[in-house]
Amino acid sequence: MELDRAAAVLRPRRSWEGVDLGFTLARLWFPTLWLLWWLGILVLALPALALVGGQADWWLVLVWWFKPLYEAPLVFWSSRALFGEPVALRDVGVIFRSAWTRRLLPYLLWRRLSVSRSFNLPIVLLEGLHGTAVRRRRRVLIEGDGTPAWLTLICYHFEAILWGGLLLGLYFLIPAGLPDIDLAAAVTDEQSWPYWLSSACYLLAASVIAPFYICGGFALYIGRRTELEAWDLELAFRQAGSAGSTPRTGTPGRQGRRTGPGRPSTMTLVSTLLIALTVTWPGGGLQAATPATPWPDAAGARAIIAEVLADETFGRTRELTVWVPITGPDEAPTETPPWLRWLGELALLLGPLLKWLLISCAVAAVALLARRILRDWRPETRRRRQRSPVVGAASPATDFHQTPTDLAAAVRARLAAGDARGALALLYRGSIAHLSRCAVAIPEGATEGEVLRLAAYHLNASELAPLRHLTRDWEALAYARRAPDPDQITAHLAAWLRWTDTAAPTPDGADHGA
Repeated sequence: MELDRAAAVLRPRRSWEGVDLGFTLARLWFPTLWLLWWLGILVLALPALALVGGQADWWLVLVWWFKPLYEAPLVFWSSRALFGEPVALRDVGVIFRSAWTRRLLPYLLWRRLSVSRSFNLPIVLLEGLHGTAVRRRRRVLIEGDGTPAWLTLICYHFEAILWGGLLLGLYFLIPAGLPDIDLAAAVTDEQSWPYWLSSACYLLAASVIAPFYICGGFALYIGRRTELEAWDLELAFRQAGSAGSTPRTGTPGRQGRRTGPGRPSTMTLVSTLLIALTVTWPGGGLQAATPATPWPDAAGARAIIAEVLADETFGRTRELTVWVPITGPDEAPTETPPWLRWLGELALLLGPLLKWLLISCAVAAVALLARRILRDWRPETRRRRQRSPVVGAASPATDFHQTPTDLAAAVRARLAAGDARGALALLYRGSIAHLSRCAVAIPEGATEGEVLRLAAYHLNASELAPLRHLTRDWEALAYARRAPDPDQITAHLAAWLRWTDTAAPTPDGADHGA
């Protein structure tokens, strides 16, 4: 992928800032993502209708369960569009072949109810991992962050609100004289036409929310990779190199957010169309008002009721044929077998127990989910402190930062030889080793900034000051090749000796000053 062709600025972002970036991209790409979602659902919804025999409730459950099939093409298309390689809709076959892989099967079975699906789908579809590799990768990327779970919960609420709003909007916008929608039947009676209308409203609501849900999780995934793989530093180095070799002329800077061209959104067009239909429909709200017919009195009302009941609609008769058992006058009814009575009694006994067992399992599942969400929804500092190893455990970094026994003498020897980089590197490695002895757990591969953040949990500001100054000079030397003066390194050594309580007199008998 070409990082310099990204449609957004690649930089580390906080979790909710990443979600906001995903929503911005969803608004920019909404027409294409919306059409892809509907193409994916039509492939399954029509055969599912015949499979369930026209039963609306089972059809809706089946269509809802296979949501990952409609979301996977959106992830694939967004990954290409973000890096300047959008796939045209005429190549929809390529999109679906690339998105519908066997790695998607867990999200249609045991991982279907995962609350982090929008974050996990890019890991599975774009990185091509499976088995143990994808589990390890998922743990590294998500790192205990509960934002993907909250994103799922919020988007489900948005779906419900939009579904209810569409249903109530249709209910209140139906002109006078047309059949009203039975709201109770729209939710409970799967054999009625309002239930089908309610199902259609839910699918429309889900199609509107899906691009935002997928792009929000995808932006969280991109932000996490940017943080771990330092994409922003790579882009900065590339731009610095290109600026040194070829001057730029008139290249507009990218902005963190992009908005579409000045055109009305899809929801605006749909709302305008509904209002226009309401206005032009016979009996619509903007027609000239007609004088209301006065209510009849009691006698007139009874006459009207009698006239209506006299119609043949209320007086029809029909003939029904039913099967009844033929028994003689003296024939006793057949006695129920004992084993069947025993099974009935057992069912009556176990029925309430099974019901309460299911209720207990449901309550336990909700409690575990709430515990997981509350555990993830804690400040970042507490999460990092909880993930740190126990006090006194050896840090993994100590194996890779071996220091000489007399570090001060080794640093002075490097300075005497004119090796400022080696002297500063020894001093920084000695600081890492000292932090490990102070029970500061430093994981392997930690950056300088992460070392400072970990040390800040165990040291106060005055104790952290020498390490902060040393880290600043070490970063300037390691990344910008700006070597400090030997006197400055000597001052760092003196401060390090005082920090580690190993201050010793210099060869001339005087202590070094900070």
